[in-house]
Amino acid sequence: MRFSLILTLVSFFWTSLLYSQSGDPVLFTIDGQSVQASEFSYIYAKNNRDDADFTEKSLREYLDLYTKFKLKVREAYAMGLDTLPQLQTELAGYRKQLADSYLTDKEITDRLVTEAYNRMQEDIQVSHILIKTNPNAASDTIAAYTKIQAAYKRLQAGEAWDLVVKQTSEDNPTKETGGDLGYVTALLPNGFYAFESAAYETPVGKYSMPIRTTLGYHVVKVTNKRPARGELDIAHILLRVKADGSDDKAVKTRIDAVYAQLVAGERFEEVAKTVSEDKATAERGGAIGPIAINQYERSFEDAVFALANDGDYTKPVRTRLGWHIIKRTRKRPTLTLEQAKRKIETQISRDERITSARQTMVARIKKDAGYSKDENVYNQFVSLAGADLQTYKWQVPEVAPATIMTLGGDKYTNIDFGNYVRNNARTRMGLAKGTPSAEIFDKVYTEFVNEKALFFEEKNLAEKYPEFKSLMREYEEGILLFEATKINVWDKASKDSTGLDAFHAAHRNDYMWDERLEVATVMLDSASMNQLATIKKWAAKKPLTVVSEKAAKKGIGMQITRKVYQKEDQLPEGITWAAGQKADLPDGRGFVSVEKIIPPTPKTMDEARGYIIADYQDQLEKDWVASLQAKYPVKVDDAVLMSLVKK
Repeated sequence: MRFSLILTLVSFFWTSLLYSQSGDPVLFTIDGQSVQASEFSYIYAKNNRDDADFTEKSLREYLDLYTKFKLKVREAYAMGLDTLPQLQTELAGYRKQLADSYLTDKEITDRLVTEAYNRMQEDIQVSHILIKTNPNAASDTIAAYTKIQAAYKRLQAGEAWDLVVKQTSEDNPTKETGGDLGYVTALLPNGFYAFESAAYETPVGKYSMPIRTTLGYHVVKVTNKRPARGELDIAHILLRVKADGSDDKAVKTRIDAVYAQLVAGERFEEVAKTVSEDKATAERGGAIGPIAINQYERSFEDAVFALANDGDYTKPVRTRLGWHIIKRTRKRPTLTLEQAKRKIETQISRDERITSARQTMVARIKKDAGYSKDENVYNQFVSLAGADLQTYKWQVPEVAPATIMTLGGDKYTNIDFGNYVRNNARTRMGLAKGTPSAEIFDKVYTEFVNEKALFFEEKNLAEKYPEFKSLMREYEEGILLFEATKINVWDKASKDSTGLDAFHAAHRNDYMWDERLEVATVMLDSASMNQLATIKKWAAKKPLTVVSEKAAKKGIGMQITRKVYQKEDQLPEGITWAAGQKADLPDGRGFVSVEKIIPPTPKTMDEARGYIIADYQDQLEKDWVASLQAKYPVKVDDAVLMSLVKK
């Protein structure tokens, strides 16, 4: 909510232009602080969009808005709002979020997005041989690699795939069926990028070289390819079968009867509501929502995707849950690359495949920053590792400080690296037990260098990327504007009861009721129609207070409710905008009566509070801006402004 409010307040500020280009003239100054013409021109065009005609009138109107915005920001700095810890924390969070998009190689990211999108257009049927690994046992990993290589060589020697799978694969659910996994589609879960690549890059009928995933080593065989099934919105009717299947025949008879109802023309949704035993979906007419491949049993899935048209439904389909009739309600459109790009970027940003983009970025940073490593200092430090390296007991060796790495003028010592190793227990202890110390240090050092390189790049983003600097400045201004306006306008308006009362008193005639109608509804409690007629006769001549008293004496119950109507309200049946009118209620046991026409009157504070506060805020803001204009001189270079005018 806060973020969106900031954006609303300063919709001008999202810009990626280089504001301080050489030769970029100053359009105006506020208290001596400059704003370039390019900044104003871009913001004007962005926020006016199709209406940005660059006429003198339009430019001057927008300049007035923008100078007021800058005045408020100037005052926010003067108030010291930029030093508030909560605002600094918010700004730091935004900076990190924005910086992340700059700390990945864009070219590689774009390639990965395109690759993923293209893969998503096909489903691949795969089988595999799996040799599982234990990441905590180095010997186990070596043994697993030896096994997968042996299986691979048997395939290369011409042995039948199914035989090799049956005799070597450790994926028990699939080894008896040739390792069949069915169809897969991109993007596969994190840790399976190599498997996905093998599936999409191996020709049909062929198998891949051994590849590694988080599960272990695989050989992947591609058995078929087809256009991606995409996503369908579906609904179903389910009749459940007991776990032992003892009632299968009886349930099948019932589902056949349901199918006959649908064929006869009964609405699927209504039948689902009354007979489906999937309670979670029955009340929604059986609606499940979207389905893609590998979400349900194959029999269910195949039946769904065999439906040719929206509105079609299947014959009864058996799954482990019971018998289904499934309806296709909508085929979701295939997104273009541009439409899918943002979602894919988000997905791969959490995926191992983004590592390659980061590695490329780090390599460039190291090159540009003149990275160097002192091998002698490094090797000496590694030689002092000790036996406790893969335990929490490990401590940094006592060594004389010496520079181990230089990056862009930043120097890091062997002590800095040692502290990183000590604190990075997850990496050193996560490697297989017995991993050589040198190998552990190499891995941790790589992470150390990567971290420092990205840190170096991040702290220099503003200097390297003018658009980053602009976005950060503008976001900071947005936060400050929000807080300054909150203090000087919003909070003041809501808390200043004296000021509100005075404002209301001075503008009372601005908050008027239009002419209104007071209508009484009279409910009578009597079984005698004669008594009801008598009461109505009295009401035609006497005020309702008198009629009520007379009714009470007769023992007739009489309930009166009053309501005030405005011109735009719908009046009770039989009533028009005129005093003295009466009309019977539809059941005859009462009537409505127009008691009076209320002339226009001022609204009370409570009646108009929302409007009064809003208008008081507007007044406070006008007064605030006027005081800022007096406090901070604004100087506009009219010649520069006129240079922006397009004839």
